[in-house]
Amino acid sequence: MAELSVRGDGWHLVRAGPQHNEALCELFASVHLKSALDLTQERDPDFFMLPRMHQGSAAATAVGLDDEGRVVGCGTVIVRDGWFDGRRVTSGYLCDLRVAPGFRGGLHLARGYGEFMAWISRELGAELFTTVIFDSNRAALRALTERSDKRREQPVYRPMTPFEMVSVQFTTKRAAPGAHVRSATAADRERLVAFLAERARARVLGEVLTAERFDERLALWPGFALEDFLIAERGARIVGCLAPWDTGAFKRTRVLGYHGRMAWQRRLFDLGARLRGFSPLPRPGACFRFAFLTHLEIEGDDPAILRELLLAAYARLRPRGLHFMSAFVARGSPLAAAFSGFFTTRTAMTLYAVHPPESRWASVELATLHPGFEMALS
Repeated sequence: MAELSVRGDGWHLVRAGPQHNEALCELFASVHLKSALDLTQERDPDFFMLPRMHQGSAAATAVGLDDEGRVVGCGTVIVRDGWFDGRRVTSGYLCDLRVAPGFRGGLHLARGYGEFMAWISRELGAELFTTVIFDSNRAALRALTERSDKRREQPVYRPMTPFEMVSVQFTTKRAAPGAHVRSATAADRERLVAFLAERARARVLGEVLTAERFDERLALWPGFALEDFLIAERGARIVGCLAPWDTGAFKRTRVLGYHGRMAWQRRLFDLGARLRGFSPLPRPGACFRFAFLTHLEIEGDDPAILRELLLAAYARLRPRGLHFMSAFVARGSPLAAAFSGFFTTRTAMTLYAVHPPESRWASVELATLHPGFEMALS
C-alpha cells in the first residue's frame, strides 16, 4: 500500500499508527460538543478499538501533524463490501473527523480529508462513502457540504437519510412486554443470522453478513453476546429483533456542563428521579450510562412489533441504573410511532453519501429510509 502523505499550510497528513494512540485519545477528549449540553467523547485507552468493531476489510486513520509534530486533527475511513441493488459494492464509512481547538489550519485540514478519501479510493477501491453530521453542527455543514468555486475539488456531500437518535429515558415503570418477545438462545442462532442477513441485503449499502462474521462479532464486541438479542416472533418466524449494547468499554460521552434550558431541565429531571427512584442525570464531569439498540430490524416497519421489543428492552435495562437507551429512527419512518408514550429526547442528524465530484455515483439515487448503518459504531 502506498504511503499517505499530504502537506498543507502548517500541517502534514499521514496514516496513524500505534505511536499516535495516546495523542488521538487526548485530541478527542479536548474537543467539546457545545450546546445546551457541553459534552466530550472519549476513546481511551485504545483509540483504534472502534474501527476494529466495524469488522471492515480495511480501516485507516489519518492524523494531521503541525510543524512541531503534534497531532492537531484526525479522520478515519472503514472500508467494507455492502449491498446495493442486489449486487456487492465496496464503500467506506467516514468518521472521527476532529480538529484541535484553536488550530488555525483547521479549515485546510478538513479539506485534507478529501485527499485522504482519494488515497483510500486508489488503494482500497472505495469510491462511495457515508458519514454522519449533527444537524446542529453548522460549522461542519458549512465546511463540508456547501459547494463553491473554491471548493470544486472537495467531495460532494448528498443527504442520504435524515434521522433522529431517539433516546428513551428510564423513568417510570412500563407495562410488561408481550408474549411474542423473548431473549435469544443458541437454538435461535441460525434463524437469527438468516433474518439479519436478509434484512441487510435489502438496505442501501447493507452489510454482507454471514454466520462466520456474526460469530466474529460476538467474540470481538466487548460485553456483547447472543443472549443480548431480543427477538419478536409470529409463530416460528422471526419478525423483529434488537440487541442492547453498552459501548462504554471503548467510547464514552462525558458531561462537562448544563447550560440554558438544560440547566433547569436537569433540576426538574433530578427531582423526579429522587421522588420516583430512577437514575438522575450525571453530574458535570461524569459520563452518561446508556445502551444503543443495535441490530434493530423490523419486518414491514411495523411499529407494533418494535413497541413490543422496546418494552422488553426497557424492562431488562431499567434495573441496571442506566440513563437511557438509544435507537436509530429515520425521519419519516413508520417506526417512530413505536416510541409514543415513552419519555424521550431526540438528536437530529443526517447520514450523507459522499463521493468525488465526477464519480459515477453522482447520478445514482441514494436517499433511503433503510441505510446500512449501525449508529453504535458512528
